[in-house]
Amino acid sequence: MPRLLRMPGISADTEEVVFLEWCSTVGSTVAAGAAIATVETEKANVDIEAEEEAVLWRTLIKPGDAVAVGAPIAVLAGVGEDVSDEDDALDALGLTTTSAADAAEHRVADHDNVEERDATPTPTPTPTPAEAHAPSPTADIGVGAPRANGRLFASPLARKLARDNDMALDSVVGTGPGGRIVRRDIDLAWAGRAVDRESQPSASQPRESMEIQDAGAAEFVDIPHSGMRRAIARALTASKQNVPHFYLESTCRVEPLLEMRETINSDSHVRISINDFVLKAVGKALMDVPEMNVVWTDDAVRRFSTADVSVAVGGDHGLVTPVLRSVESLSLSQISGHVRDFVDRASRGQLKQGELEGGTFSVSNLGMYAVERFAAIINPPQAGILAVGAVRKEPVVTNGSLGVGSVLTVALSADHRGVDGVVAATWLKRFTALMENPALLLA
Repeated sequence: MPRLLRMPGISADTEEVVFLEWCSTVGSTVAAGAAIATVETEKANVDIEAEEEAVLWRTLIKPGDAVAVGAPIAVLAGVGEDVSDEDDALDALGLTTTSAADAAEHRVADHDNVEERDATPTPTPTPTPAEAHAPSPTADIGVGAPRANGRLFASPLARKLARDNDMALDSVVGTGPGGRIVRRDIDLAWAGRAVDRESQPSASQPRESMEIQDAGAAEFVDIPHSGMRRAIARALTASKQNVPHFYLESTCRVEPLLEMRETINSDSHVRISINDFVLKAVGKALMDVPEMNVVWTDDAVRRFSTADVSVAVGGDHGLVTPVLRSVESLSLSQISGHVRDFVDRASRGQLKQGELEGGTFSVSNLGMYAVERFAAIINPPQAGILAVGAVRKEPVVTNGSLGVGSVLTVALSADHRGVDGVVAATWLKRFTALMENPALLLA
């Protein structure tokens, strides 16, 4: 008996996702544990996996659709199952042939008043009985496209963004399946509007309005908030409002670390960065000062036995913090490989939800932008975040003699609910010692 596949819960705070694509075609067999579809949450692109081997019999949504958790997205059939009576099978699931094949199209047409590319309606041929009974191939594979009657197909989210920002859909080039307009097309159109905007006001504009605009109005472009940007804003605002931050700063002498890094890189195909040393030192310091390796909960301070450290990664899709598990047990080359993989997949929006959850501590490094020092906002419920600046040359005193040394300034932001000042200071002192004596990181 065919069964409905519903949108699963992705995370505790996710109520709606944007559907991106089907990973299988209608009629194909999907193995247990294989990806059947990909959706976009506020944090990452997530694969929906099949719980057991099945055949993708019908699709009920299309790329670009906003889908609530728990909503039906497809119909699955057993491998080798004979579903000769489609109407009975769909009726048993509370669906009809029309709703299974064209639900997404009807939803767009009824809710969004589908726009026409040509104001003159194009006659639609009357379907034969066989054509009227069978779902359309386009609907079966879950994609939309402009049809012969001139309708313009766009996802509900794309239509909403266009309406909110007074943008005509017929001026947007669709890059989704079959030419369907999706959210990224709206974003690209907005990004190009500042470049393409005509410098002269419209001739139909009143002269008084033109003069005021010329005299005082500045050119601007509104970039619609992405789901990820909204999530970042909510999380960081809540952190500053609810978490009592306190800050400690330390400056590390890193000449030995730079020498060790140069030696390693001269004899290895894996390039080790200063940030790799920082992550290793953070993990080891969390093990040496376990009172810092905690998260705050309503009922207790939860202490962990491994150092799971979030790495702040910026990209086209926004700031994400994938978690590097058990950093204390990883070598420098392993840390380097994991971080490079995070950066690569973050730039393509391919990090998995599970990689963005958990962790007790974060590292944010802006040294590559020549930032000398800064303070970062804690990512709750983690206990702290280390802000890392650039290595720079400064006057230093060594054994009573003044000279020039290489220094690195770090700032620790800690949650005073779960971490006392002495604990944070002890941890930062240990971290500094590890950075200044990098041979201890290899032990």
